[in-house]
Amino acid sequence: EQLIGTLSAPLHAPSLAMEAELLAVFETYCRFGGDSGGGGKVLGMTSRNFVKMAKDTGIIDKKLTQTVLDLSFTKAKNARVGRYIAETKRLNYEQFLVALELCAKEKSVSSQYYHDKIAAHAEAGPKVVATEAGYNKFHDDKSTFTANLRGS
Repeated sequence: EQLIGTLSAPLHAPSLAMEAELLAVFETYCRFGGDSGGGGKVLGMTSRNFVKMAKDTGIIDKKLTQTVLDLSFTKAKNARVGRYIAETKRLNYEQFLVALELCAKEKSVSSQYYHDKIAAHAEAGPKVVATEAGYNKFHDDKSTFTANLRGS
């Protein structure tokens, strides 16, 4: 709580080279799921996409659980840094960096550790897991169609 009250910017900002990769990952996950975030004006990451990003990049483990991620998201959401997105449930980029700082503090590692893991994921993008439809004779076998639809 004390970290958030005095924060005007993330404590350990990423290097310029890593900044571009982190920003690319942030923007990708903001747009993932058919939602551009923030009504198109300012990009914003939802809690769902924050957790998805953590799972996809492999930073979630026994100590950094989904609950800890949700709490870090909520605390960072209340930090008024960067272009503050008022009255929404989204993080701007600076708040995203604050959330990573809070996660690093919880796990007792440097925030650089998370910056490295997330930046390494910049090219891959979100993982999409889906099922493939199996064969269905009523849909796939055209010889079993019984309808006689003709335009009149």
